[in-house]
Amino acid sequence: MDDLTVPHPASIYVSRTSATDPSTAPDGHENLAMLVPFPADPALGATAASRAALDQHIARYLDQVGRWAGIDRLRERTSVKKVLTPHHFATELGAWRGGALGLEHSLAQSAMFRPSNVSAKVPNLLFAGSSTAPGIGVPICLISAELVAKRLLGDTGASPLPAPLPAGYLARSKRADGLGALARSLATGEAP
Repeated sequence: MDDLTVPHPASIYVSRTSATDPSTAPDGHENLAMLVPFPADPALGATAASRAALDQHIARYLDQVGRWAGIDRLRERTSVKKVLTPHHFATELGAWRGGALGLEHSLAQSAMFRPSNVSAKVPNLLFAGSSTAPGIGVPICLISAELVAKRLLGDTGASPLPAPLPAGYLARSKRADGLGALARSLATGEAP
């Protein structure tokens, strides 16, 4: 796809996990994770030349975050770097075209147009995650997992599941089919 380009400047999600959990970095260091939404193109990062080109973008992203955060020479101060590319997401994680975030939120892939949590082809196969309803992002993916759990329990209400689940809650599944048996087996640890 010739129209796919690597963003610059980019929207960047930055997390400094060592600020609240010092065990995520060696003493005297910080752990900084950066997520840059890239085009879904598995060719990005597939070859040495592509990885070298991506290194130039990474340098600019580190400079961009350094400017935002007021950190002088962030790029030069970075001692360990691990980069996951669209190629990695495609080949190692099976993400379609290497998209790390699942389907985009275009009109044709939002709301009722987003794929269902229920497989149309495989009986009793349910989906949770960013490429199914309701969408991307950790909180939204957790909601999709909750929708699957509710479907296992035969719960069709709009209320969230109780948290924590009361003892025996999963064993009380209302479903008579294989999904109900699966929910009961998850609750008891016995085979369905």
